[in-house]
Amino acid sequence: MLKKIKNKKSLIILDQMLVSGSNFILGILLARYLGIEGYGQFALLWLVVLFFSGLQLAYVISPMLTLSGKKSSGVLDKYLSSIIFLQFFFLIFIIIGLYFFFEIAVYFNKQWDIGDLKLYIIFTTILFLFQDFIRRYFIIKAEYYKLIFLDSIAYLGQLGIVLYFTYIDTLELKLVFLAISISFSLSFIFGYVQIKKTSTSRVYKKLIFLKNWQISKWLVYTAILQWGSGNFFILASGAILGSWSVGVIRVMQNTMGVFSMLFQALENILPINLSKIYKKYGYKRMINYFKLQLKYGTIIFTLLALFISIFSFEIIGLLYGELYVEYSYLLVGFVFIYMFNYIITLQRYLLRTLELTQVIFTSYIATTAYAIISSSLFIGYFKIDGVLIGVLTMQLLTIIIFYKYMVTDKRALYS
Repeated sequence: MLKKIKNKKSLIILDQMLVSGSNFILGILLARYLGIEGYGQFALLWLVVLFFSGLQLAYVISPMLTLSGKKSSGVLDKYLSSIIFLQFFFLIFIIIGLYFFFEIAVYFNKQWDIGDLKLYIIFTTILFLFQDFIRRYFIIKAEYYKLIFLDSIAYLGQLGIVLYFTYIDTLELKLVFLAISISFSLSFIFGYVQIKKTSTSRVYKKLIFLKNWQISKWLVYTAILQWGSGNFFILASGAILGSWSVGVIRVMQNTMGVFSMLFQALENILPINLSKIYKKYGYKRMINYFKLQLKYGTIIFTLLALFISIFSFEIIGLLYGELYVEYSYLLVGFVFIYMFNYIITLQRYLLRTLELTQVIFTSYIATTAYAIISSSLFIGYFKIDGVLIGVLTMQLLTIIIFYKYMVTDKRALYS
């Protein structure tokens, strides 16, 4: 039994290595062949995709991962079929929202007119979101080989198409989004035909939607604030310093892809495990599991941070070329950012399992206000270093808020 569980976890980790590894190589190719300005423009546009990805994670996926762990095998298929129905409605909302956003944005600033590129972004966003939903479905159903094949089509596919465009020396922003759209559409088609669909009544769908919203409403609000607080310094950097600064920051984030792989693996495993442990053994056993993951993560991060801190100059020069070498010192700061983010991630999973999502929302009100107030000050005075300083202090503020609540309001945690 233990060996079987380990094999399942190994397959999830293998899949995440595939996803993160492909994205890591894609980031290197785009940074090298689009240049600092071009890569910065891509990074700014990709923030749109990430915004709606965050909404989907909050409204659809996070409740699905949490509630599925509490469902018996007999009702799981009915529950997931209703969630698929919800996903379709969510994507319709996204299409309408994206279209009107691009249409209205032009009236506020003519520089935001991106022409027919907006169609590429809309298609890319929808296909990216649906593929991500289906891959989580396969994780819940423990169909890990299908998961790996699904992600191979999407992520290796986009990498292969981009490599072709670089080979014939025609790579540009439109073709990057086209490559992503093609590979993710093929992945989506494969995944959707593999889904087991069970008929459910309108009343049952309504009950599931209401339960989903009960858990996710604070997560949705939080996702909006989290996107704003997490990316406000990047957006401010682009506005104040130019898109080149966004390209530099994105290079540092891409280099830290090994940490992103860890976070994605945690997102696929820990919410489900915490939910099952809490249901079967109670709060204290769940806290012990939380502390164990914190211990393991700290060890891993310390070793990786030490390596990156020593070889940051060589790493940036080797991967991205001479254009980015002068900013390699920023990589050391990003190590600390991701270490703080690991702690926040574990705290957030714990609060989500206890359905205390309002606490997370409250914390991001504080950090969003902090980002809005301090971003222009930090960036205006410290330039690109101000982005690093601002994000680090904002992460520290989040950790303190979560920790203070968990320590001073134990009665709420035990409820």
